[in-house]
Amino acid sequence: MPEILLLGSNDVTRAVGDAVLRAGIGISGVVSTARSFSISYSQAPVTNSRFFDMSDWCAANGVRFITYQSNDALLRELGQTPIAACLVAGWYFMVPRRIREKFQFGAIGFHASLLPQLRGGAPLNWALLSGLSETGLSMFELTDGVDDGPVYGQYRIPIRPQTRVGELVAATIEGASALTGGLLPGILEGRIKPKRQSGTSTYSLQREPDDGRIDWQKSAVLIDRLVRATSEPYPGAFTFLEGQKIVIWRSVPLDVPVVLGKPGQIAKLPGVSHPCVVTGEGVLQVLEATDGAGSPAGGVLNKASNKRFSDRI
Repeated sequence: MPEILLLGSNDVTRAVGDAVLRAGIGISGVVSTARSFSISYSQAPVTNSRFFDMSDWCAANGVRFITYQSNDALLRELGQTPIAACLVAGWYFMVPRRIREKFQFGAIGFHASLLPQLRGGAPLNWALLSGLSETGLSMFELTDGVDDGPVYGQYRIPIRPQTRVGELVAATIEGASALTGGLLPGILEGRIKPKRQSGTSTYSLQREPDDGRIDWQKSAVLIDRLVRATSEPYPGAFTFLEGQKIVIWRSVPLDVPVVLGKPGQIAKLPGVSHPCVVTGEGVLQVLEATDGAGSPAGGVLNKASNKRFSDRI
């Protein structure tokens, strides 16, 4: 029976691991990071918002668990044991050639876009921020470049006007399971080969929690995209009211008569059940918000008519 090594530590990692076992393929080990870890593109440690503790999963399924320390340590851990392929799902580091060449079928990764679209970081968030009508998940061969290897298969995901990032996350989990179960057996038997990427390449960069800060000078449409792109499981889009942090989780641009006010000014409008905010273009209705401690903030906002949000404390 062929065996694979699995790299990752989030919800997609778990889905891929489950699909591998359902396909009757062995897992020689799972390599994971902690919830917070250091990485080259950030001076401060990065926190994995979608972290899943694969050590518990490994214990339940009789699979060896390996805590990632470095590529050198991983190579020592692998030794000379023959492993068919390395599956990379929910992983934040490049996988260098010296590790990929340890496997008969190399390293096979999952990227949350329809490659070559949105190569790079935070593709689901950028798909919403860019106003795309469709995104997806790609299963592809890792190379020396960033998300530029040939593709085994793709799973398409529609984006509707009020789609939130959590819905896209759930769809990619479903897609990872489907692609793994449908393609991995054929890949390991040598029947399924990857195809070179085609189309126009676009690129997306990593995002940080502070990128969720709301600029009320922007339009209601763009602010609503930010809200939907940073909502659960991510930290959310935020602003400040009289020094208190307010996180907006749900919103919708409102088709109302002209409301004159400064961008960021709160309005309680007749016939509208939720508080509204004047933006650089249009009005945004706030459907769900919390304060910095996570308590509902709707009551506070309903009493804040004419007060103004700020992007600073």
